[in-house]
Amino acid sequence: MWARARQWWNKVASYLVLGAVAAPFLTMYVSFFLRAFGKRMYLGVVPKEFGFANFQFLWRPIAWGLEQTTVWTALGNTVFFAVTSALAVTIICMLAGYALSRIEFRGKNFFLVLQLFLHAVPGQILLIAIFFLLFYIKLLHKIPGVALARASLEIPLGIWMAKGFFDGIPWDVERSAMIDGCTRFQVWYRVFLPLVKPGIAAVFIWGFLFAWHDFIYVYTLLPGTIKLMSTLIQSLLATEVIDYGYLAALSLIYMIPPLLLFVFLQRALLRVPVFGGKGV
Repeated sequence: MWARARQWWNKVASYLVLGAVAAPFLTMYVSFFLRAFGKRMYLGVVPKEFGFANFQFLWRPIAWGLEQTTVWTALGNTVFFAVTSALAVTIICMLAGYALSRIEFRGKNFFLVLQLFLHAVPGQILLIAIFFLLFYIKLLHKIPGVALARASLEIPLGIWMAKGFFDGIPWDVERSAMIDGCTRFQVWYRVFLPLVKPGIAAVFIWGFLFAWHDFIYVYTLLPGTIKLMSTLIQSLLATEVIDYGYLAALSLIYMIPPLLLFVFLQRALLRVPVFGGKGV
């Protein structure tokens, strides 16, 4: 009896502790959604009215001095920026990950350690160097150029991620393909890439999310007339009158594309190949 009571109490205590830890975050998210769909908030939390008045930016220009900018323009710029950066990260990491996993060359271990060191370097300290680099190659103030610069920050760790997926493929698969006459590139493209689809999805999501939520590089390297969602929200925060319901609704729209991307790619992420052999 005492053992059962103790087990019950331990379970209750665990739920109480977890509830206490999660309560601030849960309150924050609930308040965020209520603010997005509510008007005339009571005590700053409980809305007196519900509706879509805060989402008027979907069919009207942005207010408060940003009438020349629409949310669809900013959203399109952000999607283009994030997809360009994610594609660059995915292509480079898949190529480099295969090379580091399957090809032996001098300095390989040093290169791998160097990637971790580069990832540990804060991207903010590279802003001045990247600014002049983009200026000299005439890509400054252009979304593709800034997207490539942003991608360079995620490539080091992305290479390690890709290498881990390639390491899980048995060497017999590669030997069989090369005996059949495939070149290195054909082995990578026709044999390995179909086997590491979860890795491709993981690296793409990795590059996309960090580019999607970037603010420092976008704010510094793109002019004020080119608005992405992050800089658009910052511009609204810099106005004299701040409508927090409007900002909450805009932030909710900002959250939707990454969530949809994860929903559509989660099946690929869960399809981890199982091999009978082990990599050498």
